[in-house]
Amino acid sequence: MMRRGRAMRWGISLIALCLSVSGCSEKRPQVVVYVSTDEAIAREVLDAFTSQTGVQVLMVGDTEARKTFGLVDRLKNERHAPIADVFWSSEGIGMIMLESAGCLAQHVSEASMDWPEQWRSPDGRWYAFSPRPRVLVFDPEMVSATALPATWIDLQDPRWRNQIAVADPRFGTTGGHLAAMRSWMGASLWSAWIDAMAAQNLLILPGGNAAVVDAVRRGEVMLGATDADDVYAANQEGASLAFTPLRHGSLPGEGAMLMPNTVAILAGAPHPREAALLMDWLLSENVARLLAESVSGNVPLQPSLQEAYPHLQIEDPLAFNLPDVAGMYPSAVDEVVESWREASVGAR
Repeated sequence: MMRRGRAMRWGISLIALCLSVSGCSEKRPQVVVYVSTDEAIAREVLDAFTSQTGVQVLMVGDTEARKTFGLVDRLKNERHAPIADVFWSSEGIGMIMLESAGCLAQHVSEASMDWPEQWRSPDGRWYAFSPRPRVLVFDPEMVSATALPATWIDLQDPRWRNQIAVADPRFGTTGGHLAAMRSWMGASLWSAWIDAMAAQNLLILPGGNAAVVDAVRRGEVMLGATDADDVYAANQEGASLAFTPLRHGSLPGEGAMLMPNTVAILAGAPHPREAALLMDWLLSENVARLLAESVSGNVPLQPSLQEAYPHLQIEDPLAFNLPDVAGMYPSAVDEVVESWREASVGAR
């Protein structure tokens, strides 16, 4: 009892001391952001935002295996009493799901008014920025660049049987890429391709794109479908891997897929002013530079910056409509899971 009384008096003393200091009683502006991109990369960007604006950022992340749909589910559950102000996603399918569920607020950002329609919502509920390409990772000591397939369709060549790793398509960016392929291919070619890929005895990994890169690095497989930033990260840690941004076809608009970051303000955000500031910051040239120069090597969308980072540019990327791809996502992933059911780690 005495201990509790002393603790209470000590707490009251601390409060009195705080209130006696000029400005201590003032609440510092803050914003809550849910983030599914890599924490180290996001933290650098968000710290820079705080330094420039004075707004404190409270960040909630997600695990590699659940990216990004763990946070999407959480935001849906919180939509009637939102905790987050902003959602920064490492892909776009989940963002479209949130838009359909009525979870996103409108915000007109001048930072991206001139961007192609592919990279923004028509009514300003989400914006895409700083994408990275979907690539085929390989070890140049094991596979010659001249021997690589030219397109994703060419992965069905029998010589790559038992030599291809992919992440579980139900999570992360793999499913979004497959949905884009389904949209581009059409039903007949898509069905034939996924069946041909099932015969390749794929190594399907639950650990996300990073696990795919690790499998190639360890020599378990020769090729892996992943995002370019995961290859950059592995090489920074001592790997000597390479990648090729595989095309989908030979016609214009059929090049490598660019997987965007996306950002939106949540409907009913507790801190709407700070949320708008953060959203505009994430769409700014400052952040495009930070992400281009980070280990992720994201591709800047702003024409004013593209010449500054020629090594990151993807010639003739795949043309796609994000809402259309999101509409394809559930059926595409279901079809892949059904077709590739036996092509799993346990079946190897």
